[in-house]
Amino acid sequence: MITYCIVGRKARDMIEAVLSIKLYGIWHTEVAKRFPIEVRILDIIPFGKDGIQDLVEIKLNGENIDEIKKFIESVDEVDEVNIEHMDTSKAIGIVKTRMCYGCKALLECDCFLISSVTTQDERVEWTLFASNRDKLRNLVNELEKQDAQPKLVKLTSIKEDELLTDRQERIVKTAYDRGYYDFPKRIGVKELAEMFEVSTATLSEILRRGQKKIIETYFENQ
Repeated sequence: MITYCIVGRKARDMIEAVLSIKLYGIWHTEVAKRFPIEVRILDIIPFGKDGIQDLVEIKLNGENIDEIKKFIESVDEVDEVNIEHMDTSKAIGIVKTRMCYGCKALLECDCFLISSVTTQDERVEWTLFASNRDKLRNLVNELEKQDAQPKLVKLTSIKEDELLTDRQERIVKTAYDRGYYDFPKRIGVKELAEMFEVSTATLSEILRRGQKKIIETYFENQ
């Protein structure tokens, strides 16, 4: 996944990394230990003084969504859970929690999380980007202090002409996941705009620009 959202800094100066880490007591690692499912954090938005909202996708693998929601609500750090079925195999929603030490380390080291996915070995894979290797090195050092056992899985330089903005990619992916591109549509522009708290005109323009970049990249690689 490629992204770009730092104003005033060119994309060619950035790097994308995948880190495998061990997070203790975090809701998505706890639920992945309890159920044979995959939890993917699609976006993280701060709220309040010390809280975050996780936009989450869950691959259910035949598990009961109500039981999963009940378990998530029982985790100490969780304040609110709003998850619904997309289809029989997948659910999507928002989990509001208190900020964990992993998120604090990201903020302090000026690294930006793109996605967080639970793995079968009770670890989490973070896909993130940083403006330079020093920022990433600082993040790894902070995670080591917290005994998160960080392991670098992948490191890639980001080229400017490959990029969607973070916001474009996030919105286009959510639109795809929620059925905006299905026929007939399962969700409309108005509902998507409400999810991202923007006007329908703004949402339509974001989708248009994102789709254009995806199409350009596809044909350039033919």
